[in-house]
Amino acid sequence: MRVRRLTLQDFRSWHSVQLEAHSGANLLLGPNGVGKSNILEAIHVCALGFSPRSRSEKDLVRWGTDRFVARVEAAQDDEPIELAASCDLSGRKDVRVNGQAARLFSKLVGHLTVVGLYPEDLQLVRGGPELRRSFLDALVCQNDPAMVDTLRDYARVVKQRSAALKEPEKFDGNVREVLDHQMLELARPILERRMDTIDDLFPRVGRLHSELSGGTESVAIWYRGSYGEDDLPRRGQELAAHLETRRKRLVNAEAAAQTTLFGPHRDDMTILLEGRPARETASQGQARSLAIGLRLASAEILAEDKNRRPVLLLDDVFAELDGSRRKRLAAMLPRDGQSFLCSPHRADLPFEVDRTFLLEAGHVRETLG
Repeated sequence: MRVRRLTLQDFRSWHSVQLEAHSGANLLLGPNGVGKSNILEAIHVCALGFSPRSRSEKDLVRWGTDRFVARVEAAQDDEPIELAASCDLSGRKDVRVNGQAARLFSKLVGHLTVVGLYPEDLQLVRGGPELRRSFLDALVCQNDPAMVDTLRDYARVVKQRSAALKEPEKFDGNVREVLDHQMLELARPILERRMDTIDDLFPRVGRLHSELSGGTESVAIWYRGSYGEDDLPRRGQELAAHLETRRKRLVNAEAAAQTTLFGPHRDDMTILLEGRPARETASQGQARSLAIGLRLASAEILAEDKNRRPVLLLDDVFAELDGSRRKRLAAMLPRDGQSFLCSPHRADLPFEVDRTFLLEAGHVRETLG
């Protein structure tokens, strides 16, 4: 899948903009604050149904206006697809996939595959578990769009279950039993897909981290569940039985806390560097190499299916690296796909691009590559 055209109306800093993209490397060139990252953000929204910088769609509306529209026209083997997302200040959303209306932004997932590298990715290593869960689930859903509905249903059931724990007098025992059953049934496929995904990520991230850093540090990644034990059964009835045992053990604790204390919504992905938690011990350079490794490993996994070869979104990534790491990262990037790169300086990119867009205040113009 390749982006052919991006059209924005009142999205972030942009009043109106349209880009005709090249199938190779597209450079968005301009000073900081001119709106380069906003263009990448719009592509991300149209592909994944959420922003990498904000979970409130209302934040994407340009100041002084009441609604944004973002539209991507793409193609896979000359088969066109149009993805459009819109939201107003009241939170009312409109989604279109080839003109067909939908209510949820998540309906955009599965048509255009993207992987973004952002300056904020350092928090994938150093930040809280929610960021790593979101990273895993985005990769899972791009590989299997049906998981979008499973994750949404799981979140809904957990919310209902926690409400029942908070106000037990409003829910009889039968309702609680149904909610418990639904939660465990939905948790199992989420856990199975997350653990399988980590198995795919593990060797790739270690290799990519070494290539970028030029070192030989060992990297390990494992799934840390909120279940009490270190080893989580991988699938099937064994996993289901484990979840049920954990539920029974936490009956009193959950009643006291008045919330759901276990499940995929409380899990984490642990990253070890030289056997120690990278979140606590990794230097700035090590954390950045690990984060880039996570993103590029995601791109490799998705690219195994030629129909899911991702579009890369690189947001000023090279400016964050020293000269040697810039060259290593340039050598690691796949060059047979489409990419969009932001940079304030052309010299930051140690390779040629296919099309350059010069961004100035409120305007975009194409220049020679």
